[in-house]
Amino acid sequence: MLQKPIVQTGGAEIEAHELKQKILNAPDVEIEGGTVYYFSQNGDDNNDGLSPEKALKSYMKMAELPLKSGDYVLFERGSLFRATDEVHLISGVTYAAYGKGEKPRIYGSWRDYADASIWTEKEKNLWTVYIGSKEAAGLINFNNDTLIGEWQLTLENVKTNGDFYYEKESGVLYLYCDMGNPGECFDNIEIATTKQPMRISEKQDIRVDNLCFKYCNFGAFLIDEVKNIIITNCEMGWHGGRLFEVRDGRPIRYGNTIEFWYRCENIKVENCWVYQVFDAAMTFQGCNDSNPIFKNIHFDNNLIEYCSMNIEYWARSVEGAPPPHISDITYKGNIIRFAGYGWGGMQRADKDGQAAFLAWNHKYEDLSNFVISENIVDVSDCFMIYMVPHAGLKFTNNTYYQKTASGTHPFTQPVKHGGKYASNQAELEEEIKKVEPTPKFIKWLED
Repeated sequence: MLQKPIVQTGGAEIEAHELKQKILNAPDVEIEGGTVYYFSQNGDDNNDGLSPEKALKSYMKMAELPLKSGDYVLFERGSLFRATDEVHLISGVTYAAYGKGEKPRIYGSWRDYADASIWTEKEKNLWTVYIGSKEAAGLINFNNDTLIGEWQLTLENVKTNGDFYYEKESGVLYLYCDMGNPGECFDNIEIATTKQPMRISEKQDIRVDNLCFKYCNFGAFLIDEVKNIIITNCEMGWHGGRLFEVRDGRPIRYGNTIEFWYRCENIKVENCWVYQVFDAAMTFQGCNDSNPIFKNIHFDNNLIEYCSMNIEYWARSVEGAPPPHISDITYKGNIIRFAGYGWGGMQRADKDGQAAFLAWNHKYEDLSNFVISENIVDVSDCFMIYMVPHAGLKFTNNTYYQKTASGTHPFTQPVKHGGKYASNQAELEEEIKKVEPTPKFIKWLED
């Protein structure tokens, strides 16, 4: 089905606008020694990349650079780069922006598919385009984020405008469109077929700053077994939709914009704008044959809008192993708006796990100094808080706004373990105070 994204208003309009402007206008990093490599959409892959005048062009060329600790990879502002696969980042390297204008964009869509010459009408109203990716398409987006299509598990289900199916074996995408050739009907078409453009595995001392990531079928980053990772001032939107499994005949899709997996220490994600994510905007999580470790992680001062699992954590160990270690965590100063109202909330088959703050119900026997403070949770179409109470987990000085939910989702209690729905100021206060006895502010908004 061809759908329009939901547009909501809440109680933190001014604060959200100010934070967004701060993020979009953040200054670039200072260069402090090391070799600097430049990338521009106007560059040339035959260049050496060692100056703006000799910039490289293709995103994937980054994988061939002889990078070492202290180096910089800089992308020109105003440029658009298309990642056809992930690139593994290197310890000690900073990946950032240079020049003037909007943040450099890195898309997981291989091209703009609004080109009539590449589409073929296979049968009446059923159009095909060859992409060639071995990663299935997770989402399709039309006219610069104003319309979205709906993924279908089988070709037989492609029956209405915007329905699409991707056949990995042939690399062909099928799209239903009764308005004519899709390349003529739409000004812009982005199809997410790259899983994530950046991978950080068993590395340390990496910073990513002032970049924009969009249209990936998983997310912007997949990060595991790392130390000293900083992600700041980035814009990240329209991620996820990747098929995880088919459970009892029901497809389970997923996708996290920033995922820290298994063992991660000394992490900062700050001053980022994340929106329209099928699952989590940012998360640390994991399980393995020994105990996961998550220490000194800070998700602070971010603007998160229209996501399903907005800030999430979970961890578990196998039987007989020590429990997961979780310590010195902050979620501070974030503005989390319109949880559950995004494209993921509109299309997901499993609607029960969406929340502004989410932790799955595993036993956290080794958890300490986890503080959730000074955040604004602004209007949710799902749970606001889905976390098991714990002595090491503290909510303090947070603000909550809520109004009547859409009715699309059956799980809209403010607090998962409170068990009650709220329909007015008194009920909202009663539920929130089960988790946070003295919040900064609670307000029920009139429709």
